[in-house]
Amino acid sequence: MMSSEIANVVFLAAVFVGVIYASRILETRWPIADVPYSEFRDDWLAVIMSVGLANLLAPIAAMIAGKIANFTGIGWVRLPTEGYWWYASLGFVLVAMDLYKYTFHRLQHAIPFLWSMHSFHHSANAVTFITGARHFWLERVLADALLPIMAILLRVPPDMAIAAAFVFFLPDTCAHLNVRIPLGRFVTWINNPQWHRIHHSALMEHRDKNFAAFFPLWDILFGTAYVPKPDEYPATGLVPAERVDIINSVIWPIRHLRHRASKNELG
Repeated sequence: MMSSEIANVVFLAAVFVGVIYASRILETRWPIADVPYSEFRDDWLAVIMSVGLANLLAPIAAMIAGKIANFTGIGWVRLPTEGYWWYASLGFVLVAMDLYKYTFHRLQHAIPFLWSMHSFHHSANAVTFITGARHFWLERVLADALLPIMAILLRVPPDMAIAAAFVFFLPDTCAHLNVRIPLGRFVTWINNPQWHRIHHSALMEHRDKNFAAFFPLWDILFGTAYVPKPDEYPATGLVPAERVDIINSVIWPIRHLRHRASKNELG
């Protein structure tokens, strides 16, 4: 049993390294913008800190989510999984998850408390594949602990949950690739690097646009769509731009208090 678990870990690690390596080849071959090594390094440091702290606190988040689920009950809607119904249910799960992601993403931009954490993701001055994993650690913990909404509403079999996560990986995570993928009029069909780059744009006209994780249709339906021109790839990041170091990766939402305190001491 132990050897099987080790083999699975090695396999997943190999897949992860392979995906990272392949993404770097693509971003080097067909880049949207040149990314200085310092920006790429900062992205990795931010991700390592964020993922590390979030995983450290994951047991606490799981315990809280379990308490909430025990109180509310889980799997209110049991999806049919026999025969072709499995694929129909998978489609329903994808649409439901995407609508949830879209809604929560809009709230992250609209509610100051959530934006104070989500802005860490938008602080990336150069968007690359690894930026997709760049989220403030507390944001991850709170979302996992307090918002087990999909688990409460839908009873999703493990194999379907894995399939849904894999399907979402391509448009959601790969949307941060620093790669030119000319889709033309198909740019509004599925989330992609050009569509999502508008969301990370530093330009005022792109603010609060293109929230979708999978289907840009949600943006079109709810009035948050900005259809990019064929060669429109704006600069990204916060205005004014901010540099993220190790300390800011830990205290991001209260960084301005620290800066203000430092200025008061100097004054």
